[in-house]
Amino acid sequence: MPITRSEIEEIFRKISTLRVGVIGDFAVDFYYDIHYKSQEFSVETGKEVFWASKPHSSLGAAGNVVNNLKALGIEQIQVFGCVGNDIYGREMMSLFHKIGVNTQNLKILNNNWDTCTYTKPMSDEGEANRIDFGTHNQLDETVFGDLLDSLGNAIDTLDVLIINQQFPNPLLNPQRIEQLNQLISKSSACLFVSDLRAYGYCIKNTILKVNTEEMARLLGISNIDEADENACIEHGKNLQTQIGDSLIVTRGEHGILYLDKEETQNVKAVPIRQEIDTVGAGDTVVAAFSASRGTGASIRQSLQIANLAAAVTVQKLRQTGTASPDEILHIYQATFNS
Repeated sequence: MPITRSEIEEIFRKISTLRVGVIGDFAVDFYYDIHYKSQEFSVETGKEVFWASKPHSSLGAAGNVVNNLKALGIEQIQVFGCVGNDIYGREMMSLFHKIGVNTQNLKILNNNWDTCTYTKPMSDEGEANRIDFGTHNQLDETVFGDLLDSLGNAIDTLDVLIINQQFPNPLLNPQRIEQLNQLISKSSACLFVSDLRAYGYCIKNTILKVNTEEMARLLGISNIDEADENACIEHGKNLQTQIGDSLIVTRGEHGILYLDKEETQNVKAVPIRQEIDTVGAGDTVVAAFSASRGTGASIRQSLQIANLAAAVTVQKLRQTGTASPDEILHIYQATFNS
């Protein structure tokens, strides 16, 4: 049964008062256009100079989850993580402050930490070779201990905590996730949703979101066809049994699955007949589901709102998009009342 417009509007009214935390891998996405055939040569090196233009930045990785939460109308957002005292770190702080995010627990590190940055040159042929900063940082354990203490002090003030892991050498490795699990086990009033690219098998007592590629990796199999609903359900049940917690499986243009010990729910994707760009759609699903569920909405209502939100963002080409309540209601109207 499709969610009704009045139900969506009621959930959005409640969303604005949520208190949400995000812990994990925060990054800056730095874009610029690049032109390789300048016919200008450096006096110092004799090498051809590349021309660049239109530099702009946005929040990436866990920061994109924050962007999506803010687009939904959530006012009270806290971030828990690390940033370097460098040019990209200052840019990240500026981007957070511009949208009113509480960065009190974003630790600024003066030594041995480069702010995680995805530098993306855009040529006529599309995105060229990316240059990454900070994705292999080594975090001192005392810094993580301080960060976990800060989260422990704040946890009772949060309605929702979203847990993110994206980088090859992340803030949350298996040993640190075990420490986080101990904190989660003592916090019954908060909703926990996790999106861990490599370490989903480590987290406990959360709703874990995976895509089919991540699910296959966690199960140790080569491939799961996201278009094959029966295969996704079968493998999803296997993974859910192994982790013992609830599971969300995103299936791209085929929709979203939810599995727990009692039930399996499947929400079909909104049909889209134009070019799409799926970059960041998983972050949109995590943010929209977490926010909706955090208001007390049912699992099915939360999945449907997440599905609608993802349908908004995938139509925003060559950008890491977000979905506002008005945009979600517009695509709902076009889908169910056309």
